[in-house]
Amino acid sequence: MKQLYIMSFNKIIFQLSFLFFLFGCVPNKKINKEEVHAQKNTYQQIAEKKFGEKAEYALNSDKSYVLCENIIEEPLLNPNQLTEFFVYDIQKGEIIYTDKLANAKISWHNNTQLLITNQKGYIANPTDTGKWTYIFDLKSKRKITQKKPQ
Repeated sequence: MKQLYIMSFNKIIFQLSFLFFLFGCVPNKKINKEEVHAQKNTYQQIAEKKFGEKAEYALNSDKSYVLCENIIEEPLLNPNQLTEFFVYDIQKGEIIYTDKLANAKISWHNNTQLLITNQKGYIANPTDTGKWTYIFDLKSKRKITQKKPQ
């Protein structure tokens, strides 16, 4: 009888040890805080790879897209400086539009449209400011409005 208790005690210890080993080897499914941080900063990481550390970010009003623009700190000798930018869809986690424009300022017009203001290189008329704007629709990927020079 004493032997029976010892055998069942050994079986119980073996089974418990096996269970601890089994559950100890199961991968932890908790999300690492660094992974969450990396996912949140994906557009920043892409901008850093494309532009270096000189990037500016502007979220649209519903925070579904972010406009990432290259910052040129020192003016170049070339008056037609390229403005390089991309728009990142935060929900899809991908770049949906990218472009390079000379002498341009890019801003949000609404949640899905960019307002792009260009500066002409040569101005012949003294009343002309040389600026012209258009709206670019991110859904259709087309210029949808062209405004007369201001």
